[in-house]
Amino acid sequence: MYDVAIIGGGPAGATCAALCAAGGRRVLLLERSRFPREKVCGDCLNPLAWGVIEQLGLRDRILSCTHSVLEGVRFLTIEGTAVRVPLPGGAYPELGLTRSRLDHVLLEHARSCGVDVYEATTLKALKRLPNGWRMESEAGWFEAGQLIAADGRNSTVARLLGLMPPPLPAERVAVQTHLPSPLDLGRDVVLQFLKEGYAGLAPVGADTANLCLVCRPGDLQSIKSWAATQFNLSEDQPWRSITPLRRAPLPATGERLWFTGDTARVVEPFTGEGIAYALRSGALCSDALLAENPGLYERNHGALYRGRLWVNQMARWACLHPLAGSALVRAGRYFPSIFSLLTRKVVA
Repeated sequence: MYDVAIIGGGPAGATCAALCAAGGRRVLLLERSRFPREKVCGDCLNPLAWGVIEQLGLRDRILSCTHSVLEGVRFLTIEGTAVRVPLPGGAYPELGLTRSRLDHVLLEHARSCGVDVYEATTLKALKRLPNGWRMESEAGWFEAGQLIAADGRNSTVARLLGLMPPPLPAERVAVQTHLPSPLDLGRDVVLQFLKEGYAGLAPVGADTANLCLVCRPGDLQSIKSWAATQFNLSEDQPWRSITPLRRAPLPATGERLWFTGDTARVVEPFTGEGIAYALRSGALCSDALLAENPGLYERNHGALYRGRLWVNQMARWACLHPLAGSALVRAGRYFPSIFSLLTRKVVA
């Protein structure tokens, strides 16, 4: 019988697990993949994440991983007109860091804190008990007093409990790959509008870059052909995909039930905030669970997103309307404070 069972070993789940274990709880974590593994992500670690990383005591460990310190953002129109905005440096920079490296560090830290971690283990069934939960998995049956769903936007926990929100229209699809870093990329993130949608390129260290493409489903082959020509990619270039890009949020808590990370609220992969939200929400969840105060988590979880998601919504609009997005970039050449404001809001 565990005090806490966490489903999902990504940034939200691993952070919550480590902090709950450090608080004296007996913690179980079930993760369907085997780490290290990659995920569809922009691979950008927002400065918003540093507080939790330091709370975990992992600052030096994260900085010892292969990474790039990101120095600027270049916004490009469809025709190639560019506006560049510098990123803040100092002790809390934005990093380009692959999910395989970051997530592995976080999960191993949770294990070192005493969390019982089962990798390559899929949750099969859930049963509510008078004093908690019973879980069936490929590793057997487990029981826990509290259940934390940290298993992503397509949460198995939400599906098994009949809580998954109905799907929204599949207006866009995202694909991601890693490739040799272009010589002119430097330490900038490049956000480029295309007639099909949007491309994001970020250095992640070791002369490697992360490339994300977002478009309407019918334009996927066209935008991938553009990328193949632009970056000299072979026909067998591996691509990872993700859907949905957006989904209605779930309540932060239920009876002996907590939702965190993308399971609770999906942040679309435009502005590099997704990892930071996952880390922060995982830490907030652990704080409230240790205090036995679900209301505290509901308040703090809502405050985490309040006043910030409008930038993400603007980026979604620009992706769906790349001609208008390009016009906004052209305006930024004459009014650079527009993009300076947006960038400061994202990396504050």
